[in-house]
Amino acid sequence: MASEMPTPLLGATPASRPSQARSVRDAAAALRDRDLQPARRPTAPIATGFDLLDRVLDGGLRHHDLMLLGGSPGVGKTIAALQMARNVARDGRTALYVSYEHDDATMLGRLLTLELGDMAGRVSASELDRLRRVVTDATAGFRSLDEVIQAEPVAAEAYEQLGSYGDRLLLVSASGAHTDLATIEALAAEAETDGGGAVFVDYLQKVAFHPEPEHEAEKVTRVAEGLKDLALAHDLTVVALVAADWDGLRAGRVRLHHLRGSSALAYECDVALILNEKHAAVARAHLAYDPVRAESFKHQVVFSVEKNRGGPAMIDLEFRKDFLHYRFEPRGAYMTERSADDRLEAQ
Repeated sequence: MASEMPTPLLGATPASRPSQARSVRDAAAALRDRDLQPARRPTAPIATGFDLLDRVLDGGLRHHDLMLLGGSPGVGKTIAALQMARNVARDGRTALYVSYEHDDATMLGRLLTLELGDMAGRVSASELDRLRRVVTDATAGFRSLDEVIQAEPVAAEAYEQLGSYGDRLLLVSASGAHTDLATIEALAAEAETDGGGAVFVDYLQKVAFHPEPEHEAEKVTRVAEGLKDLALAHDLTVVALVAADWDGLRAGRVRLHHLRGSSALAYECDVALILNEKHAAVARAHLAYDPVRAESFKHQVVFSVEKNRGGPAMIDLEFRKDFLHYRFEPRGAYMTERSADDRLEAQ
């Protein structure tokens, strides 16, 4: 934990932020003279735990980056983000998950259920289904969690797995009225560690901003800029979930330009990851002429890397849903089917 709270940058206007001009020669000299601080300047990326996504991102999430995670409602944005946060913590880094959608008990229940899902293959499907219901009852307050852990060895193992990273995954039940950029920065600073980490914001449009701008686009611009500042100021990666606009919902396949609020989203982010149901991501021909294969598309979500400052972009990856256990199968594949073209599909 940091011993002192830094002066917040996020509440300042751009004009009031400290700035300094210096020559390239002076900047190079300062870089040569700077004491090396490998623990404070981690260069190793933070793996998301999704194999092909980490490959495309050259190892995973990078500090100082802002990633946007977008898509239509119900496509699995929160499931993917919480799974990433858990993987970050399990890998020894600190993850701060700021949720404007769910309370701590709900997120804890999802994490325990995710751990149960990782046991598929070792435990029968019927037993996992029973344990999932038991864990849900316990986190909802209908049963004692201690009683469940004592009576159910598999649930106890899931709880032990959660405990192995529990100190590094910090959950915040946020308020759309009160949890603003300065609050998120203070929480990130308090949780800051020498190994770097990630902040997950679920989701960007709900971050409180005072005074509330007249237009949503202005608010989204200010929040996106603030989250990027947060990543820069605290050597973090910030992953922000973003809702799709009405045009995106009607288009079928959501793209980066369909994210709700402002064109600043496309400019500010370093990585844009857009999720779509596979049946919405492929060309209609695949649905019309191969119905058996098309049925299998319902079980997969396409992760599209539409922007990537550090490497290749416009790459479609697919991961299988396991939404009963609030997870995706972490081993994915490249989408080989022809992608839907919005202009042609709209005709």
